[in-house]
Amino acid sequence: MTQLISDIRYALRQLRNAPGFTITAVLTLALGIGANVSIFTLVHAVLLSHLPVQNPSALVRLGDDDDCCVNGGMPRENKYSIFAYDFYHDIEHQVPEFEQMAAVQAGGNGVTLRREGSGQEAHFSKSEFVSGNYFTTLGVAPGLGRLFTRSDDREGGPLAAVISYRAWQRDYGSDPSIVGSTISVDTHPVTIVGITPVGFYGDRMSDRPPDIYLTMSSEPILTSTSILHRKNLNWVYIIGRIKPGVNQPALQAKLSGTLRQWLTQVPVYQRADTKQDLARTHLVLTPAAVGIGNVQQQAGTGLRILMTISGLVLLIACANIANLVLVRGLARKTQTSIRMALGAQRSMLMRQMLTESIVLACVGGLVGVAVAYGGTRLLLGLAFPHATNLPIDANPSPVVLGFAFGLSLLTGIVFGMAPAWITSHADPAEALRGANRSTRDSSSLLQRSLVVLQAALSLVLLVTAAMLTRSLDKLEHQNFGVERDNRVVLHVSPFDAGYQPPRLQGLYDTLQDRLRALPGVKRVGLATYSPLEGDNWGEGLVIQG
Repeated sequence: MTQLISDIRYALRQLRNAPGFTITAVLTLALGIGANVSIFTLVHAVLLSHLPVQNPSALVRLGDDDDCCVNGGMPRENKYSIFAYDFYHDIEHQVPEFEQMAAVQAGGNGVTLRREGSGQEAHFSKSEFVSGNYFTTLGVAPGLGRLFTRSDDREGGPLAAVISYRAWQRDYGSDPSIVGSTISVDTHPVTIVGITPVGFYGDRMSDRPPDIYLTMSSEPILTSTSILHRKNLNWVYIIGRIKPGVNQPALQAKLSGTLRQWLTQVPVYQRADTKQDLARTHLVLTPAAVGIGNVQQQAGTGLRILMTISGLVLLIACANIANLVLVRGLARKTQTSIRMALGAQRSMLMRQMLTESIVLACVGGLVGVAVAYGGTRLLLGLAFPHATNLPIDANPSPVVLGFAFGLSLLTGIVFGMAPAWITSHADPAEALRGANRSTRDSSSLLQRSLVVLQAALSLVLLVTAAMLTRSLDKLEHQNFGVERDNRVVLHVSPFDAGYQPPRLQGLYDTLQDRLRALPGVKRVGLATYSPLEGDNWGEGLVIQG
């Protein structure tokens, strides 16, 4: 330890005596290490972090695709990942391999909330329908009050809701009296029974996690057109906690058989031309430690590509710093030779040079953590511009700091090993006579190799960046056949305000007349979904005969 401290002090003195070299190297390393740490922060949060629930590794999901949100007909490749609620209801107690099995809405609704008697204005909140055993299946304890039980999820029973901790803080000022009180959900009275714990963001990562959880049994009351018991519509994910020692391939085959048997009740599979599709129908059991991994599927490839690119940037930085260290080592060759002539051991010289490289890399890593913090916030802002409660923290966590420290050590070894070896193995007599000024040595070969490596990696990154820029430009200026200039989309939800179907036509006529009367408005149209908004609604057509 004494020798290590001495070597670190020596390294710091050497770096202080060469401020130009030190500043250049630190800034170069900070960019390379900072980019990698920034991307790793996202990789760790999105791909590696588990749900903040009890024993998440025991959770599995029925299905492996990011299907959403209400689907009818037959799925792609005859593979189911989204199901009718009645399928879940029928098999919940038929699969003893699961300790518990819960259903959750695949998409998410928006509801209008107003706390009765508070005088507050109504506000929009993201909602999600879940089965009564949802929280017990995940293994979540309440932050305040209690969470759902099966008795809350009875059709015809009183309406109950659980709100998220974040919504409790934001919308209700952390008022504990909200538990047990009644709020208006789309004009319907609902009792708040509890608050989720801190850090719980639901069963999947999302840029807008649910603010309020509602029971499945309340779906017919809180939606204009109920799909709760429509066997031909798939709209729930199924997630369960599997018992220890269960053979998952055998369970997957069993569930696929159960699904095929259940689908014989669905009209689309009762036709002669779909019997062959029914025989191939199946589902895939997927580990659900990260929850419903839709974001992981969508962002996984991109994050891995970013990690690879940032790794190439760091390699270029290492090659650059290695060249600088090698040149600096050559300038100090006479000093090194004199030390060797006076009896200094090669191992000690190598250790000191390597320590200097590692200290330099660690300083660059410290600055890189600051770069990573800003880079992570920038990436989150670009990737999720409308996020309100994204469960990704840009602040460096212990895991991220450990990654930064390990990467700094590895970087220091990578760019410091070869220069330390070459410089410490120079012939003292040759160096003192100045022979290396006129003869070729191994260091020049290494320098040329590093330059070639830098040029090759830089060319790869430049070509990739040019192709990506061109692709983004084409996407941005793509002609979709729809005029986008001077168009405004206004979302309305009459049902949230208590309107029933008989009153809607009059409301729509009034809205159109008033909007047309506004100055500057040329045309007004109504639609269930606006173009290019990312939503869809389709119905199957069967030609008779």
